Amino acid sequence: MRKFITATALAVAALATPLALAPSAHAQAQNGLGRGLQRVSVAYYKTPPGQQDAWLDLYRRWHRPIMRENLRLGLTISSRLYVAGDHSPGRPWDFAIITVSPASPPANSPTRAAIIHRIFPDLDAYAAGERARWALTVDHWDERFVPLNYDQEPFSVYYPVDNPVEPE
Repeated sequence: MRKFITATALAVAALATPLALAPSAHAQAQNGLGRGLQRVSVAYYKTPPGQQDAWLDLYRRWHRPIMRENLRLGLTISSRLYVAGDHSPGRPWDFAIITVSPASPPANSPTRAAIIHRIFPDLDAYAAGERARWALTVDHWDERFVPLNYDQEPFSVYYPVDNPVEPE
């Protein structure tokens, strides 16, 4: 439970961080960091003005059932939808979804396609619903957060990590 709370706190803190402060932080995390740990990711969505409720309705109908199935199967530990709590000029996102997943999926897990086929037998309706949701998505990006271990030497994002140690 402590790992989940830590991962969730990290992701929530990331929502509060102005995205404009991190435009050049793309060089790290390709060196093995985070391997073997829970995966924490945040998906951001920007919608047209006045279309947020329409997007939410489409999300709840066509995408949330997939996430509920992922939760049931253990492919996802938690998934939570957020909206900004305050107004601010130039906010680059309307919705953020924080997802915590295990480092490795459970054995014999179905593919995403198999889950979609099972949940939505009418694939034409599913495709139309997803098409409509994405038509209302002006911008979208995903961020994956990799925890750092203060005690790991060297304390760096540039050295390859062969045996990652979970941070405290």
